[in-house]
Amino acid sequence: MTYATQGDNPLVIVGAGPVGVRAAVELRRALPGAPIVLYGDEPWHPYNRVRLSSLLAGDAAWADFTAGLALPDRIETRFGCRVAAIDPLAQCVTDEAGVVQPYATLVLATGSRAHIPDIPGIALAGVFCFRALADAEALQARLARCRRVVVVGGGLLGLETARALHRYRTEVVVVEHHPRLMPNQLDQAASERLCGHVRASGVEVVLDDGPMAILGDGRVTGVRLRSGRVVACDTVVLSTGIRPNIELARDAGLAFQRGILVNDRMQASAAGIYAVGECAQHRGLVHGLVAPGFEQAAVAARVIAGEPAQYLGSLSATRLKVANWPVFSMGEVGAWEPPDLARAHVHASGGCFRKLVIRRGRLVGALALGEWRELARVQEAVQQQRRIWPWQTVRFRSGGEIWGETVESVAAWPAEATVCNCTGVTRGVLSGAIAGGCSSVAALTAQTGACSVCGSCRPLLDNLIGASSPREPIPLARRLLALSAWAMLLATLFVLPANLPYASTEEIAWHWDDLWRDDVIKQISGYSLLALAALLALIGLRKRWKRLNLLAFVHWRWLHALAGGVALTVLWSHTGGRMGDGLNQWLSLAMLGASLSGGALALFLTREHRVAPAQASALRPTLQWMHTLLLWPLPVLLGFHIFKVYYY
Repeated sequence: MTYATQGDNPLVIVGAGPVGVRAAVELRRALPGAPIVLYGDEPWHPYNRVRLSSLLAGDAAWADFTAGLALPDRIETRFGCRVAAIDPLAQCVTDEAGVVQPYATLVLATGSRAHIPDIPGIALAGVFCFRALADAEALQARLARCRRVVVVGGGLLGLETARALHRYRTEVVVVEHHPRLMPNQLDQAASERLCGHVRASGVEVVLDDGPMAILGDGRVTGVRLRSGRVVACDTVVLSTGIRPNIELARDAGLAFQRGILVNDRMQASAAGIYAVGECAQHRGLVHGLVAPGFEQAAVAARVIAGEPAQYLGSLSATRLKVANWPVFSMGEVGAWEPPDLARAHVHASGGCFRKLVIRRGRLVGALALGEWRELARVQEAVQQQRRIWPWQTVRFRSGGEIWGETVESVAAWPAEATVCNCTGVTRGVLSGAIAGGCSSVAALTAQTGACSVCGSCRPLLDNLIGASSPREPIPLARRLLALSAWAMLLATLFVLPANLPYASTEEIAWHWDDLWRDDVIKQISGYSLLALAALLALIGLRKRWKRLNLLAFVHWRWLHALAGGVALTVLWSHTGGRMGDGLNQWLSLAMLGASLSGGALALFLTREHRVAPAQASALRPTLQWMHTLLLWPLPVLLGFHIFKVYYY
């Protein structure tokens, strides 16, 4: 047994997958001068397991396969060197060659391996797993003489494997022991639609059945299912889940269950040892996706550096294409049973299926089959549990869209909003990288790691790069600001004790109270108000009737604010600043509510370019809908008011 020579004991990372690499990057950032040693079982440079199916199908080149996994400088790598043992008391690890490496801190990122079911025939030639690069290479070599494949497992990896194999015009049969495909991500209705689409693409699907034995004499000839059916095949690919690699930790005496037990600081049960990624069990959960592992690696690095940090769990999204059909699932979609105190809203039409799960007005889950232009915004809304208003759920049920407008630029997202869900990179980090000189997706990937896993966020990065110029105020902003401030001041005076007084004596030259007491003058001001109300309604007509092209919309919006201010002035002369009683009071309240909300909207529009994107994206539709809702009672109340005056 020999010892590696180190001046100061280094930080040692066991595991060179994406999470291990992220741990190295975060540690180098937090501790620039610390020595770091990275162990990896496999002999090649770190690669992206998520894109194995794309590599198998020929959709990704090797450069795409390793994008975003470059290691920082001054990190010692020991690839193809498996760690055989850990000694927590002596604080050292021993590799398979017997070399002992002392450590100051140990980070376990050992990942997981494919689960191999214990059934007869599992060791026959022609049975493959699909978990590592060596598996992909073996399958590629096999495809040259493969005719019919059984993929055992209809989950995320199983369907991606089936898609990749079907590209080679190979007959593919997917066998899933659950009653539906992707049981952990989709509900019954979505799974049925997905199953129909997969079958229509030419892939056979067998549900609610599982393998009892793999048949063959030396080589695979078929699979016998629980139902007794025999599916003839020459190749079997196992996609039956994963099992965390906990053997190193278990043999070292660390606490474990399904994974290595860690606390909120990602610390294992022995001092100086941390666990991140698929090998770690946090609060009873073992996350099988890469994004939570990245978050855990960042927390562990900060804790090791002496900074306060906690990992409180992750909300990850599933995005893939099954037979060129986009599938998305995130949050509490009720795959098995409806979440407590939550309500589901479904839109299904044509080639799409969409579902929202809302709890107490907040979006907590979403799933979608088919293209959805709002998907990126939906993902961010679930991540941040944004509020969804009742009228938005009505719009979603009828038309399948939540916001019903052109999806805003990614640059308008909150700085803390996650753009790349796989790596956890936020909009703020990406905007900072763009400000620092990154002008392409490749540069952003190299700098931040975004778009280095599944690649589904690439359109968002393109959007962000194209929208990085500063925002400008709307045209005529100063005029609109002055008019809206004037209108809101007049509306506010109605609810304050500032009524115009009645004339106190008959001897004065002009009785101003005749403005709201004289019948003729009141008719003039009343009809003026009616005319102004009709003029105000034209702004909505100009927005919706494209043939009405007299003046630009920005001028109509300014005239709308001007007419609103004049209308409030006339209302003052018509009422003396008094709310009235009964029907008159309700009519006054409706007018004031519409005026205040309209004034607030106009004020917001003039300042929107200076408002934080998070507030801007939420306030604008809220103020628009509030103004619209408060306008609706006005025609009815005004009609009753006119009827009462002339009838009685």
